Amino acid sequence: MRLLFYTKLGLVLSVLSILAGAFVRATGSGDGCGATWPTCKGKIIPTLSDTSEIIEFSHRSVSGVLLIVTMYIFINSRKLEKDSIARTAVNYLTFFVVFEALIGAVIVVFEWVGLNSSLPRIIAVPIHLVNTFGLLASYVILYKILENKLDSIKNLWDRNFIIISIFFLLTGATGSITALADVLYPSASFYEGFLDDFDKTSELLTRLRIFHPIVSTILSIGLYIESRQLQERFNINTNFLKFLIFAAIFLGVTNVLSNIVLFLSIFHLAMADLLWITYIYVSLDKVKNNLPTN
Repeated sequence: MRLLFYTKLGLVLSVLSILAGAFVRATGSGDGCGATWPTCKGKIIPTLSDTSEIIEFSHRSVSGVLLIVTMYIFINSRKLEKDSIARTAVNYLTFFVVFEALIGAVIVVFEWVGLNSSLPRIIAVPIHLVNTFGLLASYVILYKILENKLDSIKNLWDRNFIIISIFFLLTGATGSITALADVLYPSASFYEGFLDDFDKTSELLTRLRIFHPIVSTILSIGLYIESRQLQERFNINTNFLKFLIFAAIFLGVTNVLSNIVLFLSIFHLAMADLLWITYIYVSLDKVKNNLPTN
């Protein structure tokens, strides 16, 4: 089915766009194309004369292709039944992708990039990240609906799923703030950074970093318990999900102890995205198996 193929393509592009955006922020290349959007320094195809311009334009290119693929899916979904769950999922997906593009445009036009530490940027960054989680979830849900020809996903929205999802969003939001703080106010060492987190004279962003490991630890524990329950109650194989939980923890701790390494930061984000995608995908097996939930 062509729609299934483009849904899979859109999911891959979504992850690439998110990672590219993180690379742009981590390298301070957000102003590489200037304060113009969707053009780059007023040109559709820029000269790509410096590194920051190449990095930012690459991110915009991937995001642009994602937007095109999503609009293709939206247009073709109009052929589906009006009240079908697949068409509803496409509507949500389109909203998140378009909103993602608008947030990116606002951030660029108002120059909330580079070393900008204004309050609007501090607010926009976590909103941007949380929206990407909605985007990924919508793509995974649509893929599962098309793959298994599901006509309902109401079994997905049980208490455990909602709680875990909330902590995923909180982890993502606090993680984006932490990443921004690491870029704007880097520490000379892990020990110095740890002291800065509790220093009342430190910047607000720096002191907010402490919330990410707390929230992510709660999420990891809850997610592991949930993975065991999914396996025991619904006979769903969650071994890969459990592996990703420990891999994400290992990468996060290693990155902090290494005093934030660009490669590890991007890899950690990729692991977090994969963990979220896998959790959504595995949880949908409750629907496929049509078993009662709590």
